Amino acid sequence: ADAAAPAGGASARFDHGAWDRVLKRHVHAGASINEVSGINAVDYAGVSTDSDYDLYLQQLAEADVDALPPAEQLALWMNAYNALCISLVVEHERAGPDVLLQSVTHLKKDGTGVFDLPAGVVGGKTYTLNQIEHEQLRQRWAEPAVHGCIVCASASCPNLRPEAFVASRLAEQMADQMQTWMQNPTKGLLLQGASRVMLSRIFLWFADDFGGFDGAKRYVRTCGVGPDVDQALGSGRTAIRYFKYDWTL
Repeated sequence: ADAAAPAGGASARFDHGAWDRVLKRHVHAGASINEVSGINAVDYAGVSTDSDYDLYLQQLAEADVDALPPAEQLALWMNAYNALCISLVVEHERAGPDVLLQSVTHLKKDGTGVFDLPAGVVGGKTYTLNQIEHEQLRQRWAEPAVHGCIVCASASCPNLRPEAFVASRLAEQMADQMQTWMQNPTKGLLLQGASRVMLSRIFLWFADDFGGFDGAKRYVRTCGVGPDVDQALGSGRTAIRYFKYDWTL
């Protein structure tokens, strides 16, 4: 998984405890939005008043990322993506707007999309969400499970994990994220009869990360999908279709 991972110190560690406490307080399972169910919803108003959240953003800003070993770096960048995406919504909450935010995509400014706006500081450098996703995660790690772990504050995203990613349990956590995602029939995977499978549109957008169209099917089969889905995905006759992506906050 770390084939393209950067080098780092062998023993350095980063403490994600503040972020872990924020997630445990403010992420709640079982929400439904439009046609998507089983969502881990975020209490953004609660996050906006949580001092641990501000502490964690400060810790990210001061992090010595290059001193961390690869697994620590991967955990940090995934946590940073999720925390900074939430920060864009939290800043909107703290501004006290009269209009309730309906989607993270509505946060664009002066023609710049939300994913290209400055989201926050990691290791002394300001990053956009796209820079974290594409430059720090996708380009530096050959690990498609990243897509099941980073969450863009939208209903159709994989669920935000209600705990911080940590290097000591990273493989287990990432595998669980993928399995949980594929077990959601409203945004992950749905078997429709014996020869039609609905998948998250992320597998279409980022097919190359999964080894192409056939590679994505092989990858999903490793995510605890059960014998019927496994058989369908193993057949060349099975049609693959993709869920509509719901960007609702």
